Amino acid sequence: MERNLTTLNNATTYERELTWLDNLISERLECYFSGEKLKETFLEPPKINPNESVYSAWLYKNDFDPFHRLVIVSALTVTYSSSTFDRFLIKNKGLDKRFTEFGGYFDSKLSKFVPTFETLLFLFNGVKHSSKFLIRNILDKNNILIAKNILTIQNFESTKSFLSSSPSLTDETIQLLTVGTKFKPQYSINFPAKLIETEMNWDDLVLNESLLNEIENICIWLKHSNQIDNDPNLRKKFNKGYKCLFYGPPGTGKTLTASLLGKRNGLEVYRIDLSQIISKYVGETEKNLAQIFDLAENKDWILFFDEAESLFSKRTDVSDSKDKFSNQLTSYLLQRIEDFNGLVVLATNLKPNIDNAFSRRIQSILHFDLPDFNERKLIWKNSLLGIFEIEDEVINRLAKNYKIGGGSIKNVVNYSWLLSKRMDQIPSEQEFVMGIKKELMKEGKLI
Repeated sequence: MERNLTTLNNATTYERELTWLDNLISERLECYFSGEKLKETFLEPPKINPNESVYSAWLYKNDFDPFHRLVIVSALTVTYSSSTFDRFLIKNKGLDKRFTEFGGYFDSKLSKFVPTFETLLFLFNGVKHSSKFLIRNILDKNNILIAKNILTIQNFESTKSFLSSSPSLTDETIQLLTVGTKFKPQYSINFPAKLIETEMNWDDLVLNESLLNEIENICIWLKHSNQIDNDPNLRKKFNKGYKCLFYGPPGTGKTLTASLLGKRNGLEVYRIDLSQIISKYVGETEKNLAQIFDLAENKDWILFFDEAESLFSKRTDVSDSKDKFSNQLTSYLLQRIEDFNGLVVLATNLKPNIDNAFSRRIQSILHFDLPDFNERKLIWKNSLLGIFEIEDEVINRLAKNYKIGGGSIKNVVNYSWLLSKRMDQIPSEQEFVMGIKKELMKEGKLI
């Protein structure tokens, strides 16, 4: 019910924007065909009530100028009210063709008129050449429509003309302006990253005091990053974004910590699937990475690169084309990570394999070592809580005799629970040890 109301409110805002667009088209065409001089004043867009809808709140928050508003509503109208642009299909009888000064083109497959930037500039400023020269500003990567991934540019590759290109809203923008929900991309070939979440809380994370202090520093940056971005003096003193390295044996809390950073700060964490990114073809790996960074820019996402040593390896002396390709890839990654304005977490088991040049760009390096005796004891107690009541003496012996990480302890408890269901009794200390042996065998270790 609430979602339906959100959609209806968004529709109300859209209808108001659409009415403005419709009136603007009427005014411009009337002036053009009557031979009147185009009005110097632009028909102003409707006033925004930020409390009306998600759509209106978004317009208010971003403080778009009138031309940006025109681009956005036009791109939305092509999909949902395409007949609004039918008036541009009129022919010039003298030349027996459409009026080229209106721009746009007829999409025969969809049987509708598609406005280009030339069409929108005609609506905004008539046929003045000065406005056409300014279109490059809209397509600049620093323009809000591009930088915030609100808009993509269609047909530029085929036409090689900015004026003949057409604006298209991204999926995330359409989803926000229609149903009012935040866009969460699904794992795919084009987006080889997965949203990771956890039901665990900070109390479940058992780490030493030094690590907890470093994690707190990361949280402080996340809390105040906007202040840094908006203060020219602070921007000069701070690196762009925040980069940190988590290294240590498997099962010591690296992934859980990244998930909890997102949970505590209300941010989404995406784990990058490196197997889908790395390609044997030159240029493909950079392309795969670019898709992720471009989509993540200005999203307040945390990017989590697991097993990062396979990407961020040390650069080597060039002895063949393979070495040259590897070094080029490392350099590209350094640049993209350095330019990213959010939090990047690199996780690896092998800290020495990280490129030295990149190490200097990292604000925090956190060593996740195997927990000590007291930490293991606490992890055992937390993991068993609400599942089994095990005597403290047994927990103390397990914690003292077997140096394993929190991930392994969790697996042992899972194994023991299944065993208890099979045997219909609480597992003994010996059966917990059997589970520990299974974990150590997976790591190639012997007791």
